[in-house]
Amino acid sequence: MDYIRKLPLLMALAAAIITGLMGYINQVRNNENMTNMLIVMVVFYIVGLLIRGTILEAIETNRKKEEERIQEEKRIAAEKEKEEKRKKKENEKDSGGSIDMVADEDLDLGIREDEFHALPIADYITKELNE
Repeated sequence: MDYIRKLPLLMALAAAIITGLMGYINQVRNNENMTNMLIVMVVFYIVGLLIRGTILEAIETNRKKEEERIQEEKRIAAEKEKEEKRKKKENEKDSGGSIDMVADEDLDLGIREDEFHALPIADYITKELNE
């Protein structure tokens, strides 16, 4: 992020150095070379400002979209939670309101009356109660 802030200055300095070196190689007079370097610095500084503004705007737009997406996910999660709570309440009302139990008189467990043996403790209790 620090480089984005310094982008116009870095572009202007790099362009001025390249222009100065090219002028020195081509043996341009110093006054003319300095004028060319100054003009190139101003132009590239302005271009750098435009590029920095565009990049920062894109970053800010991306950040806003991310925040909106997170808020939308939170809203959807809250709605799902409310819906689940509502369904639980409806299920509790339905299940708690009426109990449907049917007793079957013809239930056959496979044990006859004469096969049933009470536990010895039952005999003991009945003897003690009779006394």
